[in-house]
Amino acid sequence: MSTPSRLSGWTRLTVVCHLRYGAEALLRMTSAGISGQKAAYYPDGRASQRPRTLEPLLGENPLEVVESLRRLSVELNQVWHHLDDRAWERQVIEPDGNPDLGTVRVSQLPLLRLTEVEIHGTDLGIGLDDWSDLFVRAALPSRLGRLRVRRTNHREFDQSLQGTWLLIATDGPTYSVSVRGDTVDSQPADPTTPATATIEATSRDLLALLLGRPFTDPTRIRGDVQFGRAFSGAFPGP
Repeated sequence: MSTPSRLSGWTRLTVVCHLRYGAEALLRMTSAGISGQKAAYYPDGRASQRPRTLEPLLGENPLEVVESLRRLSVELNQVWHHLDDRAWERQVIEPDGNPDLGTVRVSQLPLLRLTEVEIHGTDLGIGLDDWSDLFVRAALPSRLGRLRVRRTNHREFDQSLQGTWLLIATDGPTYSVSVRGDTVDSQPADPTTPATATIEATSRDLLALLLGRPFTDPTRIRGDVQFGRAFSGAFPGP
């Protein structure tokens, strides 16, 4: 378990600890959303709590970490399996002063979990397949729709980057992402929409761009190439 993963600086045990905490956090957030309580992914704040979640508990061995991941994952699946339509539409609201994910519906939590599992599953380097088509189709529009949130939480970004990126999926739709002052606009667009820079790639690699992950194929940038390459500076993943 101390073997390095494909994610720089993380061992396979680090990845498993992270996935274990994710299941625990989403269980808590689901319960809070249904009961009308406020909840944060990291109740003690991301900066102070997150490092602790990437390590085993005191006295815990790697096999116990894996077993707790299995147990919590089963519990999370069972809880979600028994939710009714009304419960899925409840909102999970963060406590004041602890912004991270923003306000989300309970129905959005499974996609957050799928994102963790798909991305970190490949990080483990144990021969799992690359991201599924289902994940890419669901996560790409969701991530694009939440770009504003990603600029208001824990990530620093380059405020000097102002303009429009046109993201063209070679196997799917096109999106326009604009920054004007403090305003972020992200929406479906026509491939001929004027833009400062155009980034063309597969849907999978556009999602990788949003998540700060490596591409499987080279992207094609037109227009202001330097501005196009700076997209991650304006919207640092994940």
